[in-house]
Amino acid sequence: MEDKEIVKLFLEMQEWQSFECKRVAIDPSKLLETAIAFANTEGGFIVIGLEDPAKAQGEKRLIGISEKPDNASDFLRLIDKEIDPPLMLWSKFELDIINVSGQADKLMVINIKKGDDVHSLKRGNTFVRKGCQNTKIGSTEIMRLKYEKGSIKFENEKSGVYELDDLDNELLNQYKKDTSSEGVDNWQFLKDNGLALQQSGKYELTKAGALLFSKNPSVLLKNKCGIKISHYYGTSPSFSGKPNFVSRPFTIEGPLLKQIEKAVAYFREEIVKKSPPKLSGASFNPTFMVPEWAYQEAITNAVIHRNYFVQDDIQVRLFDDRVEIESPGTYPGHITTTNIRSERFARNPIILRTLNRFQSAPNLDIGEGVDRMYKVMKEQNLYEPLFVPPTIRPNSVLLVLLNLQRIEYWDTVSKYLDNNYRINNKQARDITGITDTIKMSRYFKVWTDKGLLQKIDSGFKGLVYYKKVGVDIPKKVDTAFAGGVENGKKHDQSIL
Repeated sequence: MEDKEIVKLFLEMQEWQSFECKRVAIDPSKLLETAIAFANTEGGFIVIGLEDPAKAQGEKRLIGISEKPDNASDFLRLIDKEIDPPLMLWSKFELDIINVSGQADKLMVINIKKGDDVHSLKRGNTFVRKGCQNTKIGSTEIMRLKYEKGSIKFENEKSGVYELDDLDNELLNQYKKDTSSEGVDNWQFLKDNGLALQQSGKYELTKAGALLFSKNPSVLLKNKCGIKISHYYGTSPSFSGKPNFVSRPFTIEGPLLKQIEKAVAYFREEIVKKSPPKLSGASFNPTFMVPEWAYQEAITNAVIHRNYFVQDDIQVRLFDDRVEIESPGTYPGHITTTNIRSERFARNPIILRTLNRFQSAPNLDIGEGVDRMYKVMKEQNLYEPLFVPPTIRPNSVLLVLLNLQRIEYWDTVSKYLDNNYRINNKQARDITGITDTIKMSRYFKVWTDKGLLQKIDSGFKGLVYYKKVGVDIPKKVDTAFAGGVENGKKHDQSIL
């Protein structure tokens, strides 16, 4: 994209969870607060030299960094020196503009990526982003955030269990057999695999060991760490009269591997096999089309990557038109809804490793699970998996697998959005060939109701558009922003 196109995009944006604009005359330390808040939340863009939209409109906001260039330099110096731990994933670039005085000028754009740790100012303050505000947090919230990020690992903590009486010995022996360790003492084997600790000659199970091998981790750890299954008739819960449950909701407990196996078995026996056939062309096909492999991958990811510090079970909600899997705790480390197909980060690496080493492993641990889930759904001509962004579901990861055949119009609109970020009614009619404004609006409503699109009121009269849920920045712009400083190293970058 050319500079003027990116500038136009920024001028149409309102300040929000991942976007802020400031005049360069602001105290550079205030910009550091925003950088920290973005890194501690979902990342974002700071545009320096652009007036607040509440104080000016249109091109009158183009002040430029020439107003006080030393402040821009000071900010770049401080971002490297005054944040602890240092920001490792950030980049910057400049856009050429004509400022309000008619002079050639520049905007400076800082792209802050979501961090793997909790960042603070060296003077002590820590911020997160809530809406369009930077919010200072205290020690309790910092601790919670560290568990969310995975910089403190619940799985490594002591469980208070010093005896092996409560372990599922059959499962433990199977794991030892699968790893060619049958002759090793149980405690020594658990310690060697990061599942137990030894201090002063005494062994103690870690919480990972308890979650993976105790008969009932929820009881042993006094913590909710199971999978709750709620199966509904229809497409939404009934909140009045008789609940529309197919069967009474139930919770699966026990070792993590067996939780996954039981959740998948219920899906296979009660959903897929009992799905009534429907005539399609010359043959009958099941009405529930979500592939078992996609469901298994979703359940396995939830069990492996959830935040066990949060006192809650994984929630599985089964409807006629979709499956919802909601796991406690938001996306770990630097993972976001936009990079989840390509990036990897394990909040619970010991749990991940252990499950992967079973011969009957539910996970492959080759970094392709989520991406393969997308491909499997596409092969069945189903809509792609929908990861709901934290701006909508702030304290959990909600994945929706839609039991819906893709509509040809959606494919056209989806492809357009992949390249252009947003779309309005007229643009959609132009690319689909639909001539009726009301008909196009109905399609938008269907896609919005199903969670595929998010309706955005830009704040300017008459300007309403739609974008994919969880996609905050256009791919072309994101690519253009990829230079600058990454992993602490400055390098050149180009604008597409």
